Amino acid sequence: MSQRLKQNIVLLIIQLAVWIIMMLAPSCVSYLINPSSQRHWIFLWQSMQILSPMFVIYMISFYVLVPYIFFKGHRFLYCVATLALLLLVDYRFFFNDVSMLPKSWQDGFYSLIGSSLFIHLIVAFAAFALRSYLRTLSVQHKLEEEQRKSTEAELNWLKNQLNPHFLFNSLNNISSLTQIDPDQAQDAIAQLSDLLRYALYESNKPRVPLMSELEFMQNYISMMKLRCSALTTVNVDFPTTCPATITVAPLIFISFIENAFKHGVSNTTATEINISLIQGTGNMVFECRNTNLPKSMADQSGSGIGLENTHRRLELLYPGKYEWQQQIVDNEFRIRITINA
Repeated sequence: MSQRLKQNIVLLIIQLAVWIIMMLAPSCVSYLINPSSQRHWIFLWQSMQILSPMFVIYMISFYVLVPYIFFKGHRFLYCVATLALLLLVDYRFFFNDVSMLPKSWQDGFYSLIGSSLFIHLIVAFAAFALRSYLRTLSVQHKLEEEQRKSTEAELNWLKNQLNPHFLFNSLNNISSLTQIDPDQAQDAIAQLSDLLRYALYESNKPRVPLMSELEFMQNYISMMKLRCSALTTVNVDFPTTCPATITVAPLIFISFIENAFKHGVSNTTATEINISLIQGTGNMVFECRNTNLPKSMADQSGSGIGLENTHRRLELLYPGKYEWQQQIVDNEFRIRITINA
């Protein structure tokens, strides 16, 4: 049985239960007040006489006229069909010879007809309003589900782009290191294995402990420092401990570190890279600052695919809950990301 069919059955049962309760309520109250009296049977009969036409109008409107006529765009036909339904239900009034009634009753009879039609019109409108409201909720739910699937697909696409990008940069670093120090290159390969294990497997989770992400970034920075000359100073300020309950999207900061080493390191000029993360009450602040080395317009700091992907991931994972500050001050490229819980 499909989920939609189950929901329709539950909705039908709830509506039938409400109508049955309304029909039985006066009789039950009368019985509770005076069990020995037989008036509760009279109340039951009267309730059925009054509510049965309303029940018929409601059910036909809810399950036939609104979904199969109004929702199909036939609004005029819906109005005609609703009016015909009201007149059909109240047909008993129109076959009475009013002239046979006492004069004092005739005005009351016409009022009774008008009141009945008006009440039944309200019942038809209630069925229309409830059906429209449920349809709106269903459409909204479908839109949210489609948006969720689209967001998940885009996040997976961005992550699939990020992992090869990360691997490509790491292999380039080791390739450079093999020419300088083969022994260190061998150690770096083992370290890269640990890094890739985290990037490929842990990053499949929507959130990871912040401490695990910090350890990953620290290992990556250590490996990146191997290719730097003595002219480059790297300062890292990460918390030494974090509660396990504090989590973050995996690989959300790594592109900033890649960018700093790619665009802020020189073998001929003194450069500096400063990376920090502050975990506060209800937020975390990541900051990366590196010497700004002039590049061509196509290769400036912040123009790579890694930063673009990270910006998009932040927008999808933390909508309205993050701040992105990026600037160049005193020949230093600075990026500051604040994520609010």
